[in-house]
Amino acid sequence: MKHNDIMPECFIDTTIVTSLLGAQVSHKHNCDEVAKAMERGSFKDAFAVGIIDNDKRKITYIEGFEEIGRTDNLTFLKHKDKHQYVIKVGKAHKAMETFIKANVEAIGMKMEDFGLPSDLDELTKQTKDSISTRKDPRLLRLFKALRRSPEVAKLKDVLEYLAANKYNVDLEELKKKIEAR
Repeated sequence: MKHNDIMPECFIDTTIVTSLLGAQVSHKHNCDEVAKAMERGSFKDAFAVGIIDNDKRKITYIEGFEEIGRTDNLTFLKHKDKHQYVIKVGKAHKAMETFIKANVEAIGMKMEDFGLPSDLDELTKQTKDSISTRKDPRLLRLFKALRRSPEVAKLKDVLEYLAANKYNVDLEELKKKIEAR
């Protein structure tokens, strides 16, 4: 199965989302590519979900979105007029890596348990550079274990709900899924 309308912005984001959904998604190389596809690309008038790092950079198109919920490391946004959603991941700088590290700690484990460094700069070097991220057995084991984390389970639940309901999303139901503990 492939979800072309779910667009993570980088290799590590794509790997975790693919792992959670058990399906291929539409990898983008950066948040500008995600925004471009949603604003004026093939998804400009269609359902789409962008998954981007919570960077300090401002993305003009995202300013047309409203926050519908948040967790410690996830911010869920919806376009004011379209069936489009954005999920911002992590804290500012090294966003996906902060999300991963926080959720590893939430399940009582350490990055070293998966053969990965706990230092964010070192972790980022290993996850940002290469397409091989999607086949790294350490990361695949890590993402499988992370499904036990409440925040990762919530991300999975929200993505599955959006993918299943596309143009029929009940915003109140979606908010309940985000707020659920």
